[in-house]
Amino acid sequence: MVAVQAGQARLAPSIGRRNLLLMTGAFAANVLVPRLAVAQRFTASSISQAAQDARRDVGKLIRRADNLLRLTVADGPVRSAAAVRRFRIEQVALARDLAAVFNSRVSEDDWLLVTPLPELDLALTMQALVIRLAPSWDEVEAALKLPLPQIEALVGDRAEDVMLSIVLATLGLERRVALFELLRNDRNLGATLKDAAAAVKAQRYGLAALELQRLMRILVLPDYVQTIAENLGNDARRTLYKALVVRFVPFVGWTYIDTLLLATIYYNRDTTTPILR
Repeated sequence: MVAVQAGQARLAPSIGRRNLLLMTGAFAANVLVPRLAVAQRFTASSISQAAQDARRDVGKLIRRADNLLRLTVADGPVRSAAAVRRFRIEQVALARDLAAVFNSRVSEDDWLLVTPLPELDLALTMQALVIRLAPSWDEVEAALKLPLPQIEALVGDRAEDVMLSIVLATLGLERRVALFELLRNDRNLGATLKDAAAAVKAQRYGLAALELQRLMRILVLPDYVQTIAENLGNDARRTLYKALVVRFVPFVGWTYIDTLLLATIYYNRDTTTPILR
């Protein structure tokens, strides 16, 4: 009995030290880890009421944009310019209502909380370049006054070349030979252009809208943006991002700008570029 007690006595300091080390490690983990975890956790009390309201109202506006795209797709086969006129009219209220949310109702500090996860990388890239994620009132009004880009096919242009010209013009970028050849001959971008052009010519405008979205998502990947900047200058990078900002891409995704591209395709198809028919 004495021997057992002596053994327990000898073990006690060792066990105590081990428990102390475990407790110390746990305390350190609690000090370091929860701070990071808390920084990434949002609750009703940690998000401002204005941000919560903005998320809800932007969701409603996204549904309006989705409906406008559906109507534009449905009107594609009817060459009456009705789809183009509707877009020009409807985008005014949509853009102004979105501008009201971000310019008068929610703090710029909370804008990332309104950004959907699929567009977060794009928003963070813009933020790192000190690009305002939402357009000002003046920028919105200036964009609404712009005519739709009108493209005349060059000798030898195919439908996909016209599509790329429309995309570049919508983003405020020049069609320079070197850049144009790089983009249209790129495996991923070139294949998407061909698929989008084939869908337009087959009057499958819903599929065309999906291909246009895929095209835009590829075009804003860092390597492609870098290629554009190397060919057109660093200002082209900001020009591209500002064209996305004025259509609220960081907050509503690609629906608005996809509808703009589709309406522009209709406009050109029915006027200067019958190659799209």
